[in-house]
Amino acid sequence: MKFLTRLLIVFFFFICVSNLFPQKATTWTNGKVSVQVLNGKVTVNYDGKKLVTVSSINFNFSPPKTMSIADKTPEKLVLALSYPASASFNDLKEDLKSNIEITVTNGAVRFTCDSKWQSSTTIQLEDGGEHFFGVLESLYPNNIKSPDLRGGVVDVEVNGDNTLYHENYASAWSAFFMTNKGYASFFDTFAYGKYKLGINGKTELFHHTGKLDWYIIPGKDGDDILAKYYGIIGKPKSVPMWACGPVAWRDQNDGGAKEILDDIQKMTDLKIPFTGWFVDRPYSNGADEWSKMDFNDKFSNPKEWIATINDKYGMQFMSWVGPMTFMDKDFPGLLPNFRGYIDLTVPEAIKVFGERLKTNQYSFNVRGHKMDRGDEQFPQMSPWADRTPEAERRSKYIYLYSKTIDSFLHDSFKDDNFNFARAAIHRCQPYLSAIWGGDSRSTWDGMAGSLANAIRTGFMGFPIWGSDVGGYLGGRISEELYARWLQLGTWSGLFEIKLDNAGGRGDDRPPWKYSKKLQYIFREYCSLRMELQPFIFSLANTSYKNGVLMKPLAYVFPNDKNTYGIWDEYLLGRTFLVAPILDSTNTRKVYLPSGTWLDLYDQSKSFTGNQTITAKMPLEEIPVFVKTNSIYLTCQIVEGNSKIWNEAVSKEKTLNIHLFPGKTGESFSFDYVDNTHSNKEKPLVISTASNQIQFTSPALSINAKLICRLEKQPSAVMLNGKKAECEWNMANNILLVSIAKNQPCKLTMIIN
Repeated sequence: MKFLTRLLIVFFFFICVSNLFPQKATTWTNGKVSVQVLNGKVTVNYDGKKLVTVSSINFNFSPPKTMSIADKTPEKLVLALSYPASASFNDLKEDLKSNIEITVTNGAVRFTCDSKWQSSTTIQLEDGGEHFFGVLESLYPNNIKSPDLRGGVVDVEVNGDNTLYHENYASAWSAFFMTNKGYASFFDTFAYGKYKLGINGKTELFHHTGKLDWYIIPGKDGDDILAKYYGIIGKPKSVPMWACGPVAWRDQNDGGAKEILDDIQKMTDLKIPFTGWFVDRPYSNGADEWSKMDFNDKFSNPKEWIATINDKYGMQFMSWVGPMTFMDKDFPGLLPNFRGYIDLTVPEAIKVFGERLKTNQYSFNVRGHKMDRGDEQFPQMSPWADRTPEAERRSKYIYLYSKTIDSFLHDSFKDDNFNFARAAIHRCQPYLSAIWGGDSRSTWDGMAGSLANAIRTGFMGFPIWGSDVGGYLGGRISEELYARWLQLGTWSGLFEIKLDNAGGRGDDRPPWKYSKKLQYIFREYCSLRMELQPFIFSLANTSYKNGVLMKPLAYVFPNDKNTYGIWDEYLLGRTFLVAPILDSTNTRKVYLPSGTWLDLYDQSKSFTGNQTITAKMPLEEIPVFVKTNSIYLTCQIVEGNSKIWNEAVSKEKTLNIHLFPGKTGESFSFDYVDNTHSNKEKPLVISTASNQIQFTSPALSINAKLICRLEKQPSAVMLNGKKAECEWNMANNILLVSIAKNQPCKLTMIIN
């Protein structure tokens, strides 16, 4: 009897559902996108492949009662949904109506809806076995370093107050994640969210907003996905060449401007090159030695000493900024909070903020900022002038902070400026040059945690990341840790080095306080970074189409399940695989994904991918592998302080183009950004056929030397249809060919 009763219940439930949702599938297509609606579920396909099924879109925590097709045109599909009257939180009797419009925008499938009665949105997805990457930089939960968030529950909101789970105080978030299933998700809102990822057969995306603006972004890998993503949020901010070199600073300059100049001179005496320097707070007058945003007596005559940094040492200078005045109330538009946060929706406040920086800093050629404190002890409950809802304030403030500072810098210096921040949220990318990974501990685990933060940041689509080399929270560190962190910094998007303790307590980090060996390593890696300038610069300024600089392995190889949990290695561009050593053993395991990989230090050593190897390196070297069928560039474009001791840098420069041909049928294109030709993007292309290798490039504004590694000496080398003058290095199997500037190049190497 019980069995029959249950059977009848199931039968009547089926009849009810049949009347609520159409049983006949409706399919809508737009280019490669197809959307199928059946039984209240929406399945999104791309190029014939299923991406994801949306099982329900709930408003105010209520699922829809009915769903039907309201409109279907080549441009859009409109779903009509009804919700119970109780979902309005008012005493209504009739069902509530909402229309969800589905369109294709910038190659992504977009769901939009904004009915007035809606106050929260929950999207439920069927579990397709996805692995999820992105959302947050911090190692949540429990400081787990793996970037794979499957099975996790994560908050989506910039929140610097909640540091319990935030290894290294990392503070970047995004309502964006990638999967290994050929798609990413982006909910375009600043409202607080909570994501439950692959739990109990479903994924749930909640945001405290009734405005649905959600994208499913298809793509074969991370680069492909981000190219579409940047088409939605805007191109990442351009980066100047000088910011691609080494940068240094102290947490506190008790000796004022003199100490900064002394540090730079001591680096110069040691022949350690730099292109940038910055001053951290305190350095100003006013509350907490900041609120006046000028230079105090310790830093008097800024025009003179900053000009010395610029002219004598060939370096650019930056400063610390914060969006608050602390206890100083002499400022318009302050939120009611003891830190004196500036309401960035008050025009008069923005005007005064900008005028102070322009008068007190930009007029002396301060070219950029370390942006701090936008996420700490934030007065979320304080209402804003523009009535931004409380649920949006934490994250939106960080966005406005980036946008505001970028506007100040751009007004004074156009694109020749640089700003980097600890806190970030989606849509900051067009206004923020880089992220630094927070106040890391000065330990091996602090360094390891920083690298794990970098991997998560890459999945979120922030192109440039760097750490405080040596760590922030601690004093003097061992030479082994210092050397390894310098190596990580060199091979990061942003290379900045901290020279003292947290709070400036002590003089423990400058290289002259260490051995000659550490000074040698310091010099070598800063010099290497100087040589990598055109490579880093080109990657940074084409990230809008070529993705982040430090690419996680699962981002590049989403079909390789061995990569999903890897947090301690990455690709820099598409050329280098970098595997920093994170302890004092000088040994580590390295997973090599598909392809052929060459040891950077001994290119006669070749490794086939899809295997794990053991790398043992002396302290002077870091495991770095070069992928065949790739290109990289070296040239010291910006001289920095090296112009003082290095006569060669003053001569006409030569761009070294390093070529690594692939297998027959393979080709590779690198987008070189020509900084002396209006930053024009110029494709450098290498391709391999059965008996020849060909390299082509448009005319470059700089002399170039091709350095091509081959299996054997070519029988003939032709340049633009004529026999080329070339040199063959038999010891290293390297072909050298010079290319004159302002001439297109077509180089053919015949291999018999």
